[in-house]
Amino acid sequence: MTLVIGLKAKDGIVLASDSRASSVLTSNDTVRKIFKLGNESAVGISGDGGLAVYFLDQIKDGLNYGTGIEDLAEQIRKKGKITFNDFFEHLEPKDRPSLALLLVGFSAKPPHPAEIYTLQSEDNFVPRKCVTGFDCIGVPYIARYLLNRLYEIEIGIESGAEMCVLCIQETSSQDRGVGGDIRVAMLSKEYKEMSRGDIEKLKKSTEQFQLTQKNKFYPEDPNLGAENLTLGKQ
Repeated sequence: MTLVIGLKAKDGIVLASDSRASSVLTSNDTVRKIFKLGNESAVGISGDGGLAVYFLDQIKDGLNYGTGIEDLAEQIRKKGKITFNDFFEHLEPKDRPSLALLLVGFSAKPPHPAEIYTLQSEDNFVPRKCVTGFDCIGVPYIARYLLNRLYEIEIGIESGAEMCVLCIQETSSQDRGVGGDIRVAMLSKEYKEMSRGDIEKLKKSTEQFQLTQKNKFYPEDPNLGAENLTLGKQ
C-alpha cells in the first residue's frame, strides 16, 4: 500500500510519501514513490511500484516541462493512455492493475499558482484538478480527515511539510501497509528534497504534538493514578 500527499502552501508545494511496499508475506521499506519532473513539477505514484516506475520511465521522455502544470497533465494523459493500453491490451479494463499519479507543479498563467492533479489508470488518466488545496492517493482516509480539520491555504511550506509528516505518521500507526522512511519534497523556486535528518526533526515535532493532544484526555497524574481526577466529583 501507499500514501502520497500533495499540499499547496502560500509559498510553494509539498509532496510527501511513505516508502513501504508490502505483499501477503513480506514488506520493503525503501521504495521511492516521489519523483522530480523538470525544475518546477513532481509526481507521486501509487499502485504496483515496479509497474509505476517503468510506466514513468516510458512516458517521461519527450514531455515538455516548461509549459505549465496544466499542459504537463494533458501530456501525461495522452501518453499515459496510449502506453497503459499498450501494456495491457490483452486484458479487459476491469482486469487491469490500478495505477494512480499525484502531479504537482505551477501554472503557466500569471501569477503562476501551485496546482495539484490526480490521474488514474481506471479512467485513462483524465486529470482531476484539486480544489481543496491538498490531495492524497493510496490509503488516503486518515490523511484526508486530518487535512480537512487542520489545513488552511495560508500555511507556509515548512509547516505544510510538518503537516504531511503528521498525516503519514498517523496513517502508519493504523495501517500496516503504510510505513518505512518518509520522503518529503518541496517546490518553490526549485525542487528540493528534505534530508533524512530534517525529516526526523519533523517526526519528533509531530510526536510531541500527538502526545500533547492525547494528554488532554488524561488530566490525572500517571504516577498517582486517578486520585486527582475531578470529573464527576461532587
